[in-house]
Amino acid sequence: MVVSVVVRVEALVPGGLSGAGPPLPGVGAGLAASGITPNGLLPSGTVVGWALLGFGLGMLAGAAGRVLLARMRRGTRVQPPWLEVAVGVPWAGVVGTAGAGVLSWAWLPLLLGAGWLAVVASVVDVRHHRLPDALTLPALPAALLLTVPVGLAAVGRAAAGAALLAGAYLLVHAVSPRSLGLGDVKLAAPVGALSAAASWPALLLGCALTAVVGVGMAGWVVARSAPRARGAGALFDGQGSPAAPPRSDRASGAATWRRGASRSAPPAELPLGPPMLGSAWLVVFVAALVGGTSGAVGPMGGG
Repeated sequence: MVVSVVVRVEALVPGGLSGAGPPLPGVGAGLAASGITPNGLLPSGTVVGWALLGFGLGMLAGAAGRVLLARMRRGTRVQPPWLEVAVGVPWAGVVGTAGAGVLSWAWLPLLLGAGWLAVVASVVDVRHHRLPDALTLPALPAALLLTVPVGLAAVGRAAAGAALLAGAYLLVHAVSPRSLGLGDVKLAAPVGALSAAASWPALLLGCALTAVVGVGMAGWVVARSAPRARGAGALFDGQGSPAAPPRSDRASGAATWRRGASRSAPPAELPLGPPMLGSAWLVVFVAALVGGTSGAVGPMGGG
C-alpha cells in the first residue's frame, strides 16, 4: 500500500520526488537553477551558504563601523555585537538573493554600502540626534561610485536625484530650521542618489515611505510624552494659574515648580536619519529584485 501511494505521488509531481523535472514557470523557474527548490521555494544549501557568507561579511563590516564610531569625534560607543548583527542581517539578504540569481550582482556594491551606512548612521542619530559629517559627506561620492556597475544611466539619475532631494530638504530647512536639521539635509543627497539610481518612482516612493514612518514616530513620541504632560498639568489649579508647591517642599521643589510653569514642553527632536535611510534601502532592494538579473528595475524603471 505504501508503494502504491509513492507511485501515485510521483505521478503527480513533475520529475518525481527527486525534483529533477522542469522548473516551475515564473519566479520559480529563475530560482530553481540557482539554489532554491522549485516545488516550494525553500532555500537549498547553496542559497544558505551565500546568505551565511553575507552575514559573516556584514559582521566584519559592522565591527569596522563600531570601531569607526568609537574613534569619530562626534560618534558614539556601541557594545558588541549589536552593530555587527544589525549590518549582517541586510547583507545576508542581499548576498543570499544575489547568490540565488534573483538579484543582479550589479546592485550588490550599492545595496551593501547603503545598508552599512543606514545602520551606522542611524545608531548615532537615534542616540544623540545628530548625523556626523564624517558619515554624510563622503556618502554621496561613495553612492555615485557604487552605482557605476548598474550603468551610466543609473549614475546620471543618482546625481540628479541627489541634487533634487538635497535641494528640497534645504528649502524645508530654510523655512523651518527646527523641523529639519542640517545633518538631514546633508544626508538627503546620498539618499536621493540611492533611490534615483533605481528609478524616479523609487525616489518618490522612498520619500512617501519616509513620511509615513516619520509620522508614526511622531505619534509614538506624543503618546509617550502625554503622561508627563498630564503630570505637569497637576502644577496648575483649576483656574489655569500656577499652583504653589506644598509648604514643606517649597524650597526643594522651587526649580521643579518653575519648570512646570510652562504648559507644554517643546516637542522632542525626531531622528529622521533611520526612516530616510531605511526607506530608501528597502525600496531600492525591492525594485532591484523586481528587475531580476538584468540590472534594470523592471516596471519601476526610470530609463
